[in-house]
Amino acid sequence: MVLLHIDENDKDTLNKLDDFLGGKKVFILIYMNGCGPCNATRPEWEKLENVLTKEFINRDDIAIVDINTKLTENLKHIKEQPKSFPTMRYYENKKYENYEDSNVENKDRKIDSFVSWLENKLNDKNISKLSMKYHKPFYKLRQNGGKTRKKRNRKWSRKYKQSINCRRPKGFSQRQHCKYGRKK
Repeated sequence: MVLLHIDENDKDTLNKLDDFLGGKKVFILIYMNGCGPCNATRPEWEKLENVLTKEFINRDDIAIVDINTKLTENLKHIKEQPKSFPTMRYYENKKYENYEDSNVENKDRKIDSFVSWLENKLNDKNISKLSMKYHKPFYKLRQNGGKTRKKRNRKWSRKYKQSINCRRPKGFSQRQHCKYGRKK
């Protein structure tokens, strides 16, 4: 498997990618600089390198690529430029399929959905180190250091309740408080 991170300065690897698009199976992320969704998706895409098994990484017929949209204009095999960003595509034999059009159940652009997309397209269930049955989603382990937050029963303070003007309540909660909860 070949992992390519192509920026605007990497013109040499652009030719290598063009060769891969001609005959190999290529999973490609096309991003645009300054795009908020692209900036959120790229770190998740780069986690693929750490999650994949050694047997999968040693395969030569697959490439996983992220490339800037300005550079896709120079590629011969990408005939249809993306209309939205980020665009994830699977290329095989000069044909492509968008990630959004795939059979993946949860398309939330997280590491788990990318792994299930790889498994779906390559018909291989031993791609990832993560066992889908026995793990929490990878991105949830990173939030709060793996700890879960408890919901607190937050009550309004007495001072706040007394400050509510029932002649002009602000919002639904204050209207309900004035209608039902205020003790006279």
